[in-house]
Amino acid sequence: MTEKAELYFEDGTVVLCTRLTAAYFGVTTATLSNWTRSGCPQLRRGYYDLKAVLDWRAKREERPEMPSDPEQMSAGELRLHYDAQLKQAQFEARQFQNRLAEGEYLPRVQVVRDLSRFLLVLKTAVTGLGRELGLLVSPYVDGDTARRLNHRIDERIREGLEQIAVGGIAREELDTDGG
Repeated sequence: MTEKAELYFEDGTVVLCTRLTAAYFGVTTATLSNWTRSGCPQLRRGYYDLKAVLDWRAKREERPEMPSDPEQMSAGELRLHYDAQLKQAQFEARQFQNRLAEGEYLPRVQVVRDLSRFLLVLKTAVTGLGRELGLLVSPYVDGDTARRLNHRIDERIREGLEQIAVGGIAREELDTDGG
C-alpha cells in the first residue's frame, strides 16, 4: 500500500493527515506547521499521532498530560478518547473479516458437521476392535479368556467414547492427578 489513508489506526494510536489534524484542533495547516517547528511531534511527514499532539499541547498549557479518566477530560479529549476506541473496534472488526475471508476461521455449522461425521466414523471403527482382537487371540487362549479380553477392550473403548462425548478428561489423567 503506497498511499496512506487520511485517518487510520496504527500501533494503538489514531493517526491523522495534516489537513485532518489541523481541522481537529481548529487551526490552519500553516499553524500546524508552526507547531511542528516549535516541537509538536509529527509521526512522519504529513501525519500526526493525535494523542502525542494532544499531550504536547497539554504540556504547553502546563497540564502534565492528557488524563486517562474520561471524567477529567475536556470535550476535545473525550472526543479523541472515544474516537480512538471506535477506530480500534473498527480495526479489529476489519482484521476479523479479513481473516474470515482468508479462510482462517471456519463457519460453526461446517465444523460441527465435519466433527460429527468424523466421530461417527471413529465410533464405528473402534467399536468392533474388541471382537476382532478376541477372534484373533482365540486360537492361542481358551474361550473364556478371549471373551473377557473382548469385553475388557469393548468396555475401555466405550469409556473413551463417553469421555469424548461429554468433553471430560481421560481416566489416566484423573489417576495420575490423584483424582
